[in-house]
Amino acid sequence: MTEATIQASRTANAIHIVCSVFNGAMYLTEFVQSVQAQTVSNWMLWVRDDGSHDSSVLLLQQLAANDERIHLIEVPGNNLGVVASFNRVLQKVPADARYIMFADQDDVWLPQKIEYTLSAMMLGEEHSGGPLLVHTDMLVVNGQLEPIAESFWEFAHLDPEAASLQRLLARNVVTGATVMINRDLRERIGEIPAGAAMHDWWMACVASAFGSLIAVTTPTMQYRQHQSNTIGARRPGSTAGVGEFPGAAVRALGQTGRVRKDIDAASRQAGAFLSRFGGALSDTDRTFVAAYAGIADQTFLRRKLDIARLHLQREDGWLKNAGLLLRA
Repeated sequence: MTEATIQASRTANAIHIVCSVFNGAMYLTEFVQSVQAQTVSNWMLWVRDDGSHDSSVLLLQQLAANDERIHLIEVPGNNLGVVASFNRVLQKVPADARYIMFADQDDVWLPQKIEYTLSAMMLGEEHSGGPLLVHTDMLVVNGQLEPIAESFWEFAHLDPEAASLQRLLARNVVTGATVMINRDLRERIGEIPAGAAMHDWWMACVASAFGSLIAVTTPTMQYRQHQSNTIGARRPGSTAGVGEFPGAAVRALGQTGRVRKDIDAASRQAGAFLSRFGGALSDTDRTFVAAYAGIADQTFLRRKLDIARLHLQREDGWLKNAGLLLRA
């Protein structure tokens, strides 16, 4: 076997990690060190800087110079925004890559993150095959890695098993930095369109429509909460906290702008999904996706009725749902 053949096999079988960086100098070294400390060492980290104006670029160059597994693309790069930047990196990953993970610049991976995620992926492929997405729970911490919550899913009031396409269109339950996808799903995803609300949300919808999602309850990383978070612990579509206290539905009116923006983003994403995949969906899913895509353009009353019909979740309870509906 030639050296070129050995290298090609190593590349194909490596775990390819996609990361977009924006003003991440404060935490970048700690993040990369946590990847370097993984029990699985055959990985490649693909990184793009999205127009940082701190020392991220210099730091990335130094990190890459000291570890041949770190690959920089378009550094420095123009600011594309988080979705387009992640998509740009994803397209640079070799086409024969079997598994791809995603990472955020400010998190700390626990040492067995790749090992646990890969094990769940291989079990899933053995059981069902096809396009698969594995995602895991996380520890929630502050900027100094001090504990906030032992489960992100409990902290954000998310049900990771609620993974049908219709439910995912309304509420994302997947956090990108915990995700691994296989080659079949990567081929289904293709280019992530401009209409995607977030890259992880889009990938979850594709996996639900054409394959499966696998939720691993073991936390595999420390998820930092700080002022610079792009998303933070309340993911798009999440209504955590609305029904926790008496009168919360009334106080929630102050968050009207954020909630409407989230629902409109989800509606536009549904439109992009319908445009890309409508012909391959079941009649039931196609009808639902088309209706959800129309929410953003409805009149006031029809918007409320469609949100009540398509977006609200029964298990959230009437008070929580009332708060969301008032704001939507």
